[in-house]
Amino acid sequence: MVNFDYSILVCPVTKESLKLLTKEEVLQRVQNYNQKLLQADQITEGFANISDTYFYPVIYDIILLLPVYALYTGNDGDSRGKMAFDKKRVFNYYNQISYQVRDGLHVYEDSAKWVDYRDIANEYIRHSFTRAKQHLNQQGKYLLDIASGPIGLQEYADLSENFEVRICADISVNALIQAKQNFGHRRGIYLCADISHIPLKDGVCDSVLCQHTLYHIPKKEQKTAVREMFRVAGKGASVVIVYSLFYHSWFMNLALFPFQIYRVLRHFAGKVYVRMSGNKPRLYFYPHSIGWFKRNFEFSNSIKFYCWRSTNKYFLKAFVHPWLGGKKLLQWLMRNEDRNSTFWGKFGEYPMIVIKK
Repeated sequence: MVNFDYSILVCPVTKESLKLLTKEEVLQRVQNYNQKLLQADQITEGFANISDTYFYPVIYDIILLLPVYALYTGNDGDSRGKMAFDKKRVFNYYNQISYQVRDGLHVYEDSAKWVDYRDIANEYIRHSFTRAKQHLNQQGKYLLDIASGPIGLQEYADLSENFEVRICADISVNALIQAKQNFGHRRGIYLCADISHIPLKDGVCDSVLCQHTLYHIPKKEQKTAVREMFRVAGKGASVVIVYSLFYHSWFMNLALFPFQIYRVLRHFAGKVYVRMSGNKPRLYFYPHSIGWFKRNFEFSNSIKFYCWRSTNKYFLKAFVHPWLGGKKLLQWLMRNEDRNSTFWGKFGEYPMIVIKK
């Protein structure tokens, strides 16, 4: 593993500090490791909480701090509980998804469902991935990239270039394996973890980044996830959350009115279908409104809204074509989003929710 200060880690169940175990201590616990999600012979290192009730294995230099991978070694009763149905949907989805290579980097095989990879949209799409950098701290030791995924775009990887260490945390071990490969020689720490129980001590991060993830968290847990990101951010640190407003986006509702109605109906029909069927995992999605963020936090007055991108893939596929002057339209839109970021952050599809601690 990359040599770093392990004292910043905490047990996601008990909130105690963690200790790095010796090889002998790891071997002793591995002999009792019987989790179906992981082969014991993959475990190379491990951590335990101070009271020595949970063992967290390490595979491929990834620290598995997701409770489902832990081994309970206490005597007073395991308090982990079960993973919620909708969260398990996300867990299963990202642990079963495959990857493909684009521009030399590994990306999700389904990324084309959400990203317009056409040449005409390339500059516009890539520019949106640079915008979070404007609101992250200019430099620091730790950038927490919560739900990092595979870091499958160069502009995304470059967001941490002014930080000493990028802490990549994700619910999927497979995504972290890809992230390690994509991030290459740069300094990274890889944690398999839950955004609702971030296994880091209070105030250790100089910035926190969360892109396109919060709306995949069960709606009742999204408040907890935001508070967790705020908790681990240090004084003066920024928390930047890239979110989707979906049917709360006035711009997309007006521009795509008939199709937007179809999307909404399909969205709610899908929720019913998932509950009734046991087929291939489907990704959970729930968008709150801008008003929800303004009302639900003790630090709501510190929350500001900026534009990450005002449009979605459906808008681009409908209106952006060479024969319609699509390139000029996107160049105008890109400039307008930069100049009127607050407006588009509230009325477009994808806002950046920025919290300064």
